[in-house]
Amino acid sequence: MLDKTFENVLFEEKDGVGYITLNNPAQMNAVTAEVTRDLITCIEYCEQEPTVRCVVLRGAGGNFCAGGNVKAMKERLDKGINGAKAGIRIGGEWIMRLKTISKPTIAWIEGAAAGVGCSMAMACDFSIAAEDCKFVIAFVNIGYVPDGGITYMLTQSVGPVKAAELMLSGKKFTGAEAAEWGMITKAVPADQLEETVQKYIKKYSTGPSVAYGQIKKLLNDTCYPGLNLCMQGEVAAQYICAASEDHHEAVNAFCEKRRPVFKGK
Repeated sequence: MLDKTFENVLFEEKDGVGYITLNNPAQMNAVTAEVTRDLITCIEYCEQEPTVRCVVLRGAGGNFCAGGNVKAMKERLDKGINGAKAGIRIGGEWIMRLKTISKPTIAWIEGAAAGVGCSMAMACDFSIAAEDCKFVIAFVNIGYVPDGGITYMLTQSVGPVKAAELMLSGKKFTGAEAAEWGMITKAVPADQLEETVQKYIKKYSTGPSVAYGQIKKLLNDTCYPGLNLCMQGEVAAQYICAASEDHHEAVNAFCEKRRPVFKGK
């Protein structure tokens, strides 16, 4: 068993399944660099522990993940700190580990999935969402570029035209729409979500684990060879955006609950 507790992440191993739960419901499970490090610790354990045959990722309190912690971004900006490179690097490591772990991964999505929450959902092998949950690839809304490798994964899943629309507009869409476009595996009515996820858990925690691992490797080698290169590019792009006036304005506007006024600088 993983003999460590975390401030905003819960981990439980039960019946061959590693359950990783983002646990900051007051902020809709927004992630920070510290949270990401804890997630990496959990996924490393799941990879190495032979008793774990399947991994489930979800959020506490009725939401999957609201993305990055904008209030924490504002605190850094107010101090004149541009921590984008370090944050994007650790985030990229987490996504790569989640994407390439040799065991099946299942995202259990309800409520909101925003920003890097979308990236995490797409990095899992199976993403099951409530039809009425709200997705938003929200990076552009705070003057950022998409990170967590979602530029690559989304383009692979929905094509470049739809990916451009979703990333450049920053508009909201439902779980039902995400499933229709091929962004996630399946969307079901909210009252059927747990039952549906449990069926996936039962199947993939008791199946041929070695074969699953090798199939995942073939899929990743074939379909996602450029994912790591994409995330390396995110480091430089996000650093530039983090220094922009537009990003500062967007973060301040978010915290002040008003619409940002972008100047293109």
